[in-house]
Amino acid sequence: MKRKLVILTLVVAITVAFLSFAQFTYAHQENTPLMKQKMLQHKSGEFREMMERRLKDSPAAKMKKFIESLNLSEEQITEIKKILLDFQKDTLELRNRMQIGELEVKALLLEPQTELVKIRAKLQEVADLQVELKVKTIGKYLEIKDLLTPEQQVKLPLGVPFQIFALEKMGMGRMIKSYCW
Repeated sequence: MKRKLVILTLVVAITVAFLSFAQFTYAHQENTPLMKQKMLQHKSGEFREMMERRLKDSPAAKMKKFIESLNLSEEQITEIKKILLDFQKDTLELRNRMQIGELEVKALLLEPQTELVKIRAKLQEVADLQVELKVKTIGKYLEIKDLLTPEQQVKLPLGVPFQIFALEKMGMGRMIKSYCW
């Protein structure tokens, strides 16, 4: 009986010692190896190379290459920037109304007695605003297209406004608009 108690005590002591050592080692490793790994990545350039690859393949980089391939004149760039600035001013209220509508839908969903009719009406309101925004975007696209020479217009792919819509949904539209022109 005493022998079993001594063995059990010894096993518990060894387990506690092992767990204490493991916890100490884990806590110590948490601070240094991660920093060392980051430093090694920066030193080796691996991190930089990875980021360069990601940026090179990004939609913004592709759009920039496309814009550069048009060989726009300074006057064209200036006019396009003015058009885009006016577009942002014109659509600011529209975008705000869309966001407010989306928030109102969320608020309707939080009500204890959710009414599908109210939600449908609010969603229709937001959808109408989205259509209005798309029509304005296409109008501005056509306005910019008119500034281009026939040679530059030939380079324009079909569906450019819709590509911009897709990028805006990912949160990149504003970046691309300011970055490219």
